Amino acid sequence: MTDPAQLSTNEWIWLSALLGLMVLVVSAAWRSRNPLAWFQPPLVMLVIYGYYTVLGPLNALNEGRWVDRGVDLRYGMEAAWMGAAIAFASYLIGYWLWPQKIRPPQRTSGFNPAQAWRLGQRLNWVGLILFGSISGSRLLVYLNPLTARQATALTADGLDFGAFANYASLAINLLIPGILLMTAAWIAQRRNPFPLLAWLVTAIGIYTTLGFRYRLAILLGPLVMLWFVATRKRPNPLIVIPSVLGLVLIAGFVGLTRAYGQGLDLTALEDKTLTDIFLAGFGESVIFLTTGALISMTPASHGFVGLTPLINTLLFPIPAQLLPGKNSAEYALAVNEAIYGPVRGQGAAFMNYGEHYLMGGWPTLILGGLILGWLTRKLWIWFQQRQQEPLAQVTYVCAVGYLYVVVSRGYLPQVTMLFCFTVLPLFLLYRWTSRPVTSSPPAIVAPPHAG
Repeated sequence: MTDPAQLSTNEWIWLSALLGLMVLVVSAAWRSRNPLAWFQPPLVMLVIYGYYTVLGPLNALNEGRWVDRGVDLRYGMEAAWMGAAIAFASYLIGYWLWPQKIRPPQRTSGFNPAQAWRLGQRLNWVGLILFGSISGSRLLVYLNPLTARQATALTADGLDFGAFANYASLAINLLIPGILLMTAAWIAQRRNPFPLLAWLVTAIGIYTTLGFRYRLAILLGPLVMLWFVATRKRPNPLIVIPSVLGLVLIAGFVGLTRAYGQGLDLTALEDKTLTDIFLAGFGESVIFLTTGALISMTPASHGFVGLTPLINTLLFPIPAQLLPGKNSAEYALAVNEAIYGPVRGQGAAFMNYGEHYLMGGWPTLILGGLILGWLTRKLWIWFQQRQQEPLAQVTYVCAVGYLYVVVSRGYLPQVTMLFCFTVLPLFLLYRWTSRPVTSSPPAIVAPPHAG
Protein backbone atom coordinates (compact mmCIF):
# COMPACT_ATOMS: atom_id res chain seq x y z
CA MET A 1 0.00 0.00 0.00
CA THR A 2 1.77 3.14 -1.26
CA ASP A 3 -0.82 5.77 -0.40
CA PRO A 4 -1.81 5.56 3.29
CA ALA A 5 -5.11 7.31 2.49
CA GLN A 6 -6.13 4.35 0.32
CA LEU A 7 -7.48 1.07 1.66
CA SER A 8 -5.48 -2.10 1.15
CA THR A 9 -7.09 -5.24 -0.25
CA ASN A 10 -7.40 -6.82 3.18
CA GLU A 11 -8.91 -3.64 4.62
CA TRP A 12 -11.49 -3.61 1.84
CA ILE A 13 -12.34 -7.24 2.59
CA TRP A 14 -12.90 -6.71 6.32
CA LEU A 15 -14.74 -3.43 5.85
CA SER A 16 -16.98 -5.03 3.23
CA ALA A 17 -17.70 -7.93 5.58
CA LEU A 18 -18.67 -5.47 8.31
CA LEU A 19 -20.95 -3.53 5.95
CA GLY A 20 -22.51 -6.81 4.77
CA LEU A 21 -23.39 -7.69 8.36
CA MET A 22 -24.97 -4.26 8.80
CA VAL A 23 -27.11 -4.78 5.69
CA LEU A 24 -28.21 -8.13 7.14
CA VAL A 25 -29.33 -6.41 10.36
CA VAL A 26 -31.29 -3.74 8.49
CA SER A 27 -32.96 -6.30 6.22
CA ALA A 28 -34.05 -8.37 9.23
CA ALA A 29 -35.73 -5.31 10.76
CA TRP A 30 -37.23 -4.33 7.41
CA ARG A 31 -38.92 -7.73 7.03
CA SER A 32 -40.39 -7.65 10.52
CA ARG A 33 -43.96 -6.47 10.98
CA ASN A 34 -43.22 -5.43 14.53
CA PRO A 35 -42.74 -1.63 14.61
CA LEU A 36 -40.48 -2.05 17.63
CA ALA A 37 -38.10 -4.27 15.62
CA TRP A 38 -36.27 -1.11 14.58
CA PHE A 39 -35.30 -0.57 18.21
CA GLN A 40 -33.82 -4.02 18.79
CA PRO A 41 -30.30 -4.11 20.24
CA PRO A 42 -28.67 -5.14 16.90
CA LEU A 43 -29.95 -1.93 15.28
CA VAL A 44 -28.52 0.11 18.14
CA MET A 45 -25.25 -1.81 17.84
CA LEU A 46 -25.26 -1.08 14.10
CA VAL A 47 -25.51 2.66 14.74
CA ILE A 48 -22.66 2.54 17.26
CA TYR A 49 -20.45 0.38 15.04
CA GLY A 50 -21.34 2.52 12.02
CA TYR A 51 -20.15 5.63 13.84
CA TYR A 52 -16.99 4.19 15.38
CA THR A 53 -15.81 1.65 12.82
CA VAL A 54 -17.10 2.94 9.47
CA LEU A 55 -17.89 6.65 9.25
CA GLY A 56 -15.26 7.83 11.71
CA PRO A 57 -12.31 5.88 10.24
CA LEU A 58 -13.27 6.65 6.63
CA ASN A 59 -13.52 10.33 7.47
CA ALA A 60 -10.12 10.13 9.19
CA LEU A 61 -8.61 8.59 6.07
CA ASN A 62 -10.21 11.23 3.89
CA GLU A 63 -8.72 13.99 6.05
CA GLY A 64 -5.39 12.25 6.58
CA ARG A 65 -5.90 12.02 10.35
CA TRP A 66 -4.26 8.84 11.55
CA VAL A 67 -1.70 10.41 13.85
CA ASP A 68 -2.77 10.73 17.48
CA ARG A 69 -0.65 12.18 20.28
CA GLY A 70 2.28 12.25 17.90
CA VAL A 71 2.03 8.53 17.06
CA ASP A 72 1.21 7.23 13.57
CA LEU A 73 -1.54 4.62 14.05
CA ARG A 74 -2.29 3.94 10.37
CA TYR A 75 -0.67 0.50 10.65
CA GLY A 76 -3.47 -0.80 12.87
CA MET A 77 -6.51 -0.09 10.70
CA GLU A 78 -6.58 -3.52 9.09
CA ALA A 79 -6.52 -5.21 12.51
CA ALA A 80 -9.20 -2.81 13.78
CA TRP A 81 -11.56 -3.61 10.89
CA MET A 82 -10.84 -7.31 11.21
CA GLY A 83 -11.62 -7.17 14.92
CA ALA A 84 -14.79 -5.11 14.33
CA ALA A 85 -16.11 -7.52 11.69
CA ILE A 86 -15.41 -10.62 13.79
CA ALA A 87 -16.78 -9.01 16.97
CA PHE A 88 -19.98 -7.84 15.24
CA ALA A 89 -20.47 -11.25 13.60
CA SER A 90 -19.98 -12.94 16.97
CA TYR A 91 -22.48 -10.55 18.51
CA LEU A 92 -25.12 -11.39 15.89
CA ILE A 93 -24.53 -15.11 16.36
CA GLY A 94 -24.99 -14.72 20.11
CA TYR A 95 -28.13 -12.66 19.55
CA TRP A 96 -29.84 -14.64 16.78
CA LEU A 97 -28.53 -18.20 16.98
CA TRP A 98 -27.82 -18.88 20.66
CA PRO A 99 -31.04 -20.55 21.89
CA GLN A 100 -32.60 -19.18 25.05
CA LYS A 101 -35.40 -20.41 27.24
CA ILE A 102 -38.28 -17.97 27.19
CA ARG A 103 -39.81 -18.05 30.61
CA PRO A 104 -43.13 -16.30 31.15
CA PRO A 105 -42.91 -13.10 33.18
CA GLN A 106 -42.78 -13.72 36.90
CA ARG A 107 -43.69 -10.12 37.68
CA THR A 108 -45.63 -7.38 35.95
CA SER A 109 -45.75 -3.65 36.52
CA GLY A 110 -48.69 -1.33 36.38
CA PHE A 111 -48.07 2.31 35.61
CA ASN A 112 -49.13 5.30 37.56
CA PRO A 113 -47.87 8.44 35.77
CA ALA A 114 -47.94 10.38 39.03
CA GLN A 115 -45.81 7.71 40.72
CA ALA A 116 -43.35 7.63 37.79
CA TRP A 117 -43.11 11.41 37.94
CA ARG A 118 -42.34 11.30 41.67
CA LEU A 119 -39.82 8.48 41.31
CA GLY A 120 -38.09 10.33 38.50
CA GLN A 121 -37.86 13.53 40.52
CA ARG A 122 -36.54 11.62 43.54
CA LEU A 123 -33.80 10.01 41.47
CA ASN A 124 -32.91 13.44 40.10
CA TRP A 125 -32.76 15.01 43.55
CA VAL A 126 -30.70 12.16 44.99
CA GLY A 127 -28.23 12.44 42.13
CA LEU A 128 -28.06 16.22 42.26
CA ILE A 129 -27.73 16.43 46.06
CA LEU A 130 -24.96 13.81 46.24
CA PHE A 131 -23.09 15.36 43.34
CA GLY A 132 -23.69 18.86 44.70
CA SER A 133 -22.43 17.84 48.13
CA ILE A 134 -19.06 16.91 46.74
CA SER A 135 -18.97 19.79 44.25
CA GLY A 136 -19.85 22.57 46.68
CA SER A 137 -20.49 25.94 45.08
CA ARG A 138 -19.04 24.63 41.82
CA LEU A 139 -22.42 23.02 41.19
CA LEU A 140 -23.87 26.42 40.33
CA VAL A 141 -21.00 26.99 37.93
CA TYR A 142 -21.55 23.64 36.25
CA LEU A 143 -25.10 24.63 35.30
CA ASN A 144 -23.86 27.03 32.62
CA PRO A 145 -21.08 25.57 30.44
CA LEU A 146 -20.60 28.93 28.69
CA THR A 147 -19.47 30.74 31.84
CA ALA A 148 -17.96 27.86 33.85
CA ARG A 149 -14.41 28.55 32.70
CA GLN A 150 -14.45 32.10 34.06
CA ALA A 151 -16.19 31.26 37.34
CA THR A 152 -14.40 28.07 38.40
CA ALA A 153 -11.67 29.93 40.29
CA LEU A 154 -14.28 31.69 42.44
CA THR A 155 -15.81 28.49 43.79
CA ALA A 156 -15.12 26.26 46.76
CA ASP A 157 -15.06 22.49 47.15
CA GLY A 158 -17.86 20.65 48.87
CA LEU A 159 -17.95 17.91 51.47
CA ASP A 160 -15.19 15.35 51.82
CA PHE A 161 -16.68 11.92 51.16
CA GLY A 162 -13.33 10.30 51.71
CA ALA A 163 -13.08 6.83 50.23
CA PHE A 164 -16.55 7.11 48.72
CA ALA A 165 -16.02 10.36 46.81
CA ASN A 166 -16.28 8.51 43.50
CA TYR A 167 -19.76 7.26 44.44
CA ALA A 168 -20.99 10.81 45.08
CA SER A 169 -19.45 11.97 41.81
CA LEU A 170 -21.06 9.18 39.77
CA ALA A 171 -24.46 9.93 41.32
CA ILE A 172 -24.97 12.66 38.71
CA ASN A 173 -25.74 9.83 36.27
CA LEU A 174 -28.99 9.23 38.18
CA LEU A 175 -30.45 12.18 36.29
CA ILE A 176 -30.59 9.99 33.18
CA PRO A 177 -33.08 7.38 34.51
CA GLY A 178 -34.84 10.13 36.47
CA ILE A 179 -35.49 12.24 33.38
CA LEU A 180 -36.55 9.18 31.38
CA LEU A 181 -39.14 8.31 34.05
CA MET A 182 -40.49 11.86 34.02
CA THR A 183 -40.63 11.75 30.21
CA ALA A 184 -42.66 8.55 30.29
CA ALA A 185 -45.10 10.20 32.69
CA TRP A 186 -45.35 13.25 30.44
CA ILE A 187 -46.00 11.09 27.35
CA ALA A 188 -48.87 9.43 29.23
CA GLN A 189 -50.44 12.68 30.45
CA ARG A 190 -49.13 15.44 28.14
CA ARG A 191 -49.30 18.17 30.73
CA ASN A 192 -47.01 20.40 32.77
CA PRO A 193 -43.76 19.87 30.83
CA PHE A 194 -41.85 22.69 32.57
CA PRO A 195 -40.36 20.67 35.48
CA LEU A 196 -39.21 18.08 32.96
CA LEU A 197 -37.65 20.77 30.79
CA ALA A 198 -35.96 22.29 33.84
CA TRP A 199 -34.37 18.97 34.77
CA LEU A 200 -33.37 18.35 31.15
CA VAL A 201 -31.66 21.74 30.89
CA THR A 202 -29.95 21.12 34.25
CA ALA A 203 -28.62 17.74 33.16
CA ILE A 204 -27.44 18.99 29.76
CA GLY A 205 -25.72 21.96 31.40
CA ILE A 206 -23.87 19.87 33.98
CA TYR A 207 -22.96 17.09 31.54
CA THR A 208 -21.67 19.58 28.98
CA THR A 209 -19.57 21.42 31.57
CA LEU A 210 -18.08 18.17 32.83
CA GLY A 211 -17.14 17.41 29.23
CA PHE A 212 -18.01 13.71 29.07
CA ARG A 213 -20.04 13.39 25.86
CA TYR A 214 -21.21 9.87 26.61
CA ARG A 215 -23.68 11.22 29.16
CA LEU A 216 -25.32 13.43 26.54
CA ALA A 217 -25.51 10.47 24.14
CA ILE A 218 -27.12 8.06 26.60
CA LEU A 219 -29.58 10.73 27.74
CA LEU A 220 -30.70 12.24 24.44
CA GLY A 221 -30.64 9.03 22.38
CA PRO A 222 -32.98 7.07 24.70
CA LEU A 223 -35.24 10.13 25.01
CA VAL A 224 -35.93 10.01 21.27
CA MET A 225 -36.22 6.23 21.35
CA LEU A 226 -38.69 6.34 24.25
CA TRP A 227 -41.11 8.45 22.22
CA PHE A 228 -41.29 5.87 19.42
CA VAL A 229 -41.39 2.88 21.78
CA ALA A 230 -44.15 4.39 23.93
CA THR A 231 -46.27 5.34 20.91
CA ARG A 232 -45.41 2.10 19.04
CA LYS A 233 -44.44 3.98 15.90
CA ARG A 234 -41.87 3.01 13.32
CA PRO A 235 -38.93 5.41 13.25
CA ASN A 236 -39.75 8.46 11.19
CA PRO A 237 -36.77 9.44 9.01
CA LEU A 238 -37.81 13.08 9.37
CA ILE A 239 -37.12 12.76 13.10
CA VAL A 240 -34.44 10.08 13.30
CA ILE A 241 -32.05 11.45 10.67
CA PRO A 242 -31.98 15.01 12.08
CA SER A 243 -31.62 13.54 15.57
CA VAL A 244 -28.59 11.46 14.58
CA LEU A 245 -27.03 14.34 12.66
CA GLY A 246 -27.74 16.60 15.62
CA LEU A 247 -25.95 14.25 18.01
CA VAL A 248 -22.91 14.18 15.71
CA LEU A 249 -22.97 17.99 15.53
CA ILE A 250 -23.22 18.23 19.32
CA ALA A 251 -20.32 15.78 19.66
CA GLY A 252 -18.22 17.93 17.34
CA PHE A 253 -19.21 21.16 19.08
CA VAL A 254 -18.41 19.83 22.54
CA GLY A 255 -15.25 18.09 21.36
CA LEU A 256 -13.83 21.28 19.88
CA THR A 257 -14.70 23.58 22.78
CA ARG A 258 -14.65 21.50 25.95
CA ALA A 259 -12.23 21.45 28.83
CA TYR A 260 -13.11 18.78 31.38
CA GLY A 261 -14.89 20.38 34.32
CA GLN A 262 -14.48 23.89 32.92
CA GLY A 263 -17.25 24.13 30.34
CA LEU A 264 -16.90 25.38 26.78
CA ASP A 265 -14.53 27.83 25.15
CA LEU A 266 -16.35 29.26 22.12
CA THR A 267 -13.21 31.03 20.89
CA ALA A 268 -12.10 27.63 19.60
CA LEU A 269 -14.78 27.96 16.91
CA GLU A 270 -13.64 31.29 15.50
CA ASP A 271 -12.20 29.82 12.30
CA LYS A 272 -14.59 26.85 12.06
CA THR A 273 -17.50 26.40 9.66
CA LEU A 274 -20.60 24.35 10.40
CA THR A 275 -19.13 21.59 8.25
CA ASP A 276 -15.91 21.66 10.27
CA ILE A 277 -17.88 21.30 13.50
CA PHE A 278 -19.95 18.44 12.09
CA LEU A 279 -16.90 16.55 10.82
CA ALA A 280 -15.22 17.08 14.19
CA GLY A 281 -18.03 14.94 15.59
CA PHE A 282 -16.27 11.96 14.04
CA GLY A 283 -13.11 12.67 16.01
CA GLU A 284 -13.90 9.70 18.24
CA SER A 285 -12.48 7.56 15.41
CA VAL A 286 -9.19 7.79 17.29
CA ILE A 287 -10.60 5.10 19.58
CA PHE A 288 -10.83 2.85 16.53
CA LEU A 289 -7.20 3.60 15.67
CA THR A 290 -6.06 2.85 19.23
CA THR A 291 -7.98 -0.43 19.13
CA GLY A 292 -6.23 -1.41 15.93
CA ALA A 293 -2.84 -0.62 17.42
CA LEU A 294 -3.71 -2.71 20.49
CA ILE A 295 -4.65 -5.75 18.40
CA SER A 296 -1.61 -5.36 16.14
CA MET A 297 0.91 -5.28 18.96
CA THR A 298 -0.64 -7.97 21.18
CA PRO A 299 0.86 -10.38 22.14
CA ALA A 300 4.11 -9.60 20.26
CA SER A 301 4.89 -6.38 22.15
CA HIS A 302 2.38 -6.55 24.98
CA GLY A 303 1.16 -9.76 26.59
CA PHE A 304 -2.40 -10.89 27.15
CA VAL A 305 -3.95 -9.92 30.48
CA GLY A 306 -6.18 -12.95 30.99
CA LEU A 307 -8.97 -12.56 33.54
CA THR A 308 -7.59 -9.30 34.94
CA PRO A 309 -10.53 -7.16 33.66
CA LEU A 310 -13.04 -9.51 35.30
CA ILE A 311 -11.16 -9.64 38.60
CA ASN A 312 -10.70 -5.87 38.63
CA THR A 313 -14.40 -5.40 37.92
CA LEU A 314 -15.23 -7.31 41.09
CA LEU A 315 -12.76 -5.23 43.08
CA PHE A 316 -13.60 -1.89 41.47
CA PRO A 317 -16.49 -0.93 43.82
CA ILE A 318 -14.14 -1.18 46.81
CA PRO A 319 -12.57 2.27 47.32
CA ALA A 320 -8.82 2.37 46.77
CA GLN A 321 -8.32 3.75 50.28
CA LEU A 322 -9.85 0.58 51.69
CA LEU A 323 -7.99 -1.72 49.32
CA PRO A 324 -4.58 -0.16 48.69
CA GLY A 325 -2.76 -1.28 45.59
CA LYS A 326 -5.76 -2.70 43.74
CA ASN A 327 -4.74 -0.73 40.56
CA SER A 328 -7.95 -1.46 38.65
CA ALA A 329 -6.84 0.47 35.56
CA GLU A 330 -3.26 -0.77 35.46
CA TYR A 331 -3.82 -3.23 32.61
CA ALA A 332 -5.46 -0.55 30.44
CA LEU A 333 -2.82 2.07 31.25
CA ALA A 334 -0.07 -0.40 30.43
CA VAL A 335 -1.33 -1.06 26.91
CA ASN A 336 -1.86 2.65 26.29
CA GLU A 337 1.71 3.26 27.42
CA ALA A 338 2.93 0.57 25.03
CA ILE A 339 1.14 2.35 22.15
CA TYR A 340 1.76 6.00 22.95
CA GLY A 341 4.56 6.10 25.48
CA PRO A 342 4.53 6.69 29.26
CA VAL A 343 3.16 10.26 29.14
CA ARG A 344 1.08 10.59 26.00
CA GLY A 345 -0.90 7.41 26.67
CA GLN A 346 -2.79 8.89 29.62
CA GLY A 347 -6.49 9.25 28.87
CA ALA A 348 -6.44 7.14 25.69
CA ALA A 349 -9.31 4.70 25.19
CA PHE A 350 -10.07 1.67 23.03
CA MET A 351 -13.25 -0.19 22.11
CA ASN A 352 -14.70 -3.13 23.98
CA TYR A 353 -13.62 -5.71 21.43
CA GLY A 354 -10.08 -4.44 21.93
CA GLU A 355 -10.35 -5.28 25.62
CA HIS A 356 -11.80 -8.69 24.77
CA TYR A 357 -8.83 -9.34 22.47
CA LEU A 358 -6.42 -8.13 25.14
CA MET A 359 -7.69 -10.84 27.47
CA GLY A 360 -6.74 -13.77 25.25
CA GLY A 361 -6.69 -13.03 21.54
CA TRP A 362 -9.31 -13.95 18.97
CA PRO A 363 -11.03 -16.64 21.10
CA THR A 364 -11.85 -14.17 23.88
CA LEU A 365 -12.85 -11.50 21.34
CA ILE A 366 -15.34 -13.94 19.81
CA LEU A 367 -16.54 -15.07 23.24
CA GLY A 368 -17.07 -11.45 24.29
CA GLY A 369 -19.26 -10.84 21.25
CA LEU A 370 -21.25 -14.02 21.83
CA ILE A 371 -21.93 -13.15 25.47
CA LEU A 372 -22.97 -9.59 24.66
CA GLY A 373 -25.31 -10.88 21.97
CA TRP A 374 -26.83 -13.40 24.37
CA LEU A 375 -27.32 -10.77 27.08
CA THR A 376 -28.96 -8.24 24.77
CA ARG A 377 -31.22 -10.94 23.31
CA LYS A 378 -32.25 -11.70 26.88
CA LEU A 379 -32.96 -7.99 27.37
CA TRP A 380 -35.06 -7.91 24.19
CA ILE A 381 -37.10 -10.94 25.28
CA TRP A 382 -37.64 -9.34 28.69
CA PHE A 383 -38.91 -6.18 27.02
CA GLN A 384 -41.07 -8.00 24.45
CA GLN A 385 -42.96 -9.66 27.27
CA ARG A 386 -43.58 -6.30 28.93
CA GLN A 387 -43.66 -3.90 25.98
CA GLN A 388 -46.99 -2.37 27.04
CA GLU A 389 -45.59 -1.44 30.46
CA PRO A 390 -44.19 2.12 30.47
CA LEU A 391 -41.73 1.34 33.25
CA ALA A 392 -40.36 -1.54 31.16
CA GLN A 393 -40.15 0.81 28.17
CA VAL A 394 -38.07 3.27 30.18
CA THR A 395 -35.84 0.51 31.52
CA TYR A 396 -35.32 -0.96 28.07
CA VAL A 397 -34.42 2.26 26.23
CA CYS A 398 -32.04 3.24 29.02
CA ALA A 399 -30.35 -0.18 28.91
CA VAL A 400 -30.09 -0.37 25.14
CA GLY A 401 -28.87 3.23 24.96
CA TYR A 402 -26.16 2.31 27.45
CA LEU A 403 -24.70 0.00 24.80
CA TYR A 404 -22.98 3.14 23.55
CA VAL A 405 -20.78 3.06 26.65
CA VAL A 406 -20.39 -0.71 26.59
CA VAL A 407 -19.06 -0.72 23.02
CA SER A 408 -17.06 2.50 22.94
CA ARG A 409 -15.13 2.06 26.18
CA GLY A 410 -13.00 -1.05 26.62
CA TYR A 411 -12.62 -0.75 30.36
CA LEU A 412 -15.00 -3.22 31.97
CA PRO A 413 -14.58 -2.08 35.61
CA GLN A 414 -15.65 1.48 34.82
CA VAL A 415 -18.38 0.42 32.40
CA THR A 416 -19.89 -1.81 35.09
CA MET A 417 -19.67 0.90 37.74
CA LEU A 418 -21.39 3.43 35.47
CA PHE A 419 -24.08 0.84 34.74
CA CYS A 420 -24.88 0.70 38.45
CA PHE A 421 -25.60 4.44 38.50
CA THR A 422 -27.44 4.63 35.18
CA VAL A 423 -29.39 1.48 34.26
CA LEU A 424 -29.46 -0.67 37.39
CA PRO A 425 -31.69 1.76 39.37
CA LEU A 426 -34.48 1.25 36.82
CA PHE A 427 -34.32 -2.54 37.09
CA LEU A 428 -34.44 -2.20 40.87
CA LEU A 429 -37.41 0.17 40.63
CA TYR A 430 -39.19 -2.30 38.35
CA ARG A 431 -38.62 -5.04 40.88
CA TRP A 432 -39.82 -2.82 43.71
CA THR A 433 -42.99 -1.54 42.02
CA SER A 434 -44.00 -4.73 40.17
CA ARG A 435 -46.17 -7.51 41.51
CA PRO A 436 -45.95 -11.31 41.04
CA VAL A 437 -47.88 -12.96 38.23
CA THR A 438 -50.27 -15.53 39.65
CA SER A 439 -49.96 -18.25 37.00
CA SER A 440 -47.09 -19.22 34.72
CA PRO A 441 -47.21 -21.45 31.62
CA PRO A 442 -44.17 -23.66 30.94
CA ALA A 443 -40.97 -22.21 29.47
CA ILE A 444 -40.17 -22.58 25.77
CA VAL A 445 -36.95 -22.23 23.80
CA ALA A 446 -36.43 -19.03 21.83
CA PRO A 447 -36.27 -19.69 18.08
CA PRO A 448 -33.03 -18.63 16.35
CA HIS A 449 -34.28 -15.59 14.43
CA ALA A 450 -34.31 -11.83 14.79
CA GLY A 451 -37.65 -11.75 16.59
